[in-house]
Amino acid sequence: MKKILLLSGAAFLFSANADAMMHHDFSAVKPYVGAEYVYSHSKPGGTAGGLKHNFNSAKADLGLEIYKNIYTEFSYQQSWQVKNKHAYEGTSVKQRFAAYALDLYGKMPIMCSPFSLVATTGMALYDVTQKGLPDNGFMRVGYRIGGGMQYDMTEHWSARVIGRYSYVGAERLDNYAEVAAGILYRF
Repeated sequence: MKKILLLSGAAFLFSANADAMMHHDFSAVKPYVGAEYVYSHSKPGGTAGGLKHNFNSAKADLGLEIYKNIYTEFSYQQSWQVKNKHAYEGTSVKQRFAAYALDLYGKMPIMCSPFSLVATTGMALYDVTQKGLPDNGFMRVGYRIGGGMQYDMTEHWSARVIGRYSYVGAERLDNYAEVAAGILYRF
């Protein structure tokens, strides 16, 4: 009897969800693109412990509003190269990183103003290059969480600032703390 009730309850939930998807207005789905400047502060570890850990980056975004004030976004971030001396070995090291990210954004408008609070979570594949160290770099998946503000200037144009913490957990790189500022264009 308990199994029948459990299965009928699950069937009801799935059918209700399917009915809601049938009535969802997919014409309201809005794509957008964006460009951002990102300042990143990394916490290196292991053999990279003595290296500089501040990076400037450019970031390109491609997103989609999947439901009212809920967005999914793919982005590509590329840092400029940083040159420095390794503190322990005295060798010259050139560092840079790229990140391929998939994030989920939630936006909460502040009363009737054009400002909104923004929260984000997601994951990224970090491709870190450290020329001058034994293996010259690594790739690792990191997890991200952040928050910030967005200002909707017009129906199509927005500006936003996001603070983000990214946990990488690699031997030579523990995490990134980032601040990103940029503009978005909604189609």
